[in-house]
Amino acid sequence: MSKNSGLRELTLKIIGEKELSKRKLLEEIRKSSHISDKTLNEILMSFLMDKKIYIIGYDFDVYDGIKRIQSIKSEGIIFGLIRTESLDINILIRKLDGEDPLELKDALYKLKIIFKQKISEINNMSLDLNDSDPLFNRIILHIKSRPKNQKNMLQNKLALGLSNERDSSELLEHLINYIISHDEVKINKLQIPQSK
Repeated sequence: MSKNSGLRELTLKIIGEKELSKRKLLEEIRKSSHISDKTLNEILMSFLMDKKIYIIGYDFDVYDGIKRIQSIKSEGIIFGLIRTESLDINILIRKLDGEDPLELKDALYKLKIIFKQKISEINNMSLDLNDSDPLFNRIILHIKSRPKNQKNMLQNKLALGLSNERDSSELLEHLINYIISHDEVKINKLQIPQSK
């Protein structure tokens, strides 16, 4: 076990409790353990590469009131934990029906990150990762347009498909194919035949 494993666990625990900028994260970790800026950078980069955490924003307080900003300080980057249990994902999906625009925007951002990550795991789909946002939006619109009982069932399937559960990638692939084929049938029904 590496000497940084305790620091890695502590870092992940703190990010899981609250989303913090690198500066505030460093302050929190230093309350219970000594860590250098370089070590924290290494830990954060490994978590980003392993897709355990994601960047959710930027804290402009690191500029201490300076109005004309000409550089990006890594201390301002805000990190969050990616939770891939089906219950956590289901909660995010249900927030898309909420009234709070900030909560909705945050939930949508997190779900899109998880969706893009899952799409990259599905090797046999002919999807470009650049198409993941429109595809996700199409899935959400399809689900929202369904009657309540079908909507709940599709939301649960989407949550399971985006989760870390066994066979979740296959479930997501089936759900995507179902929605695409269902929408195409609907589009074909709406087409008006050409008059001769």
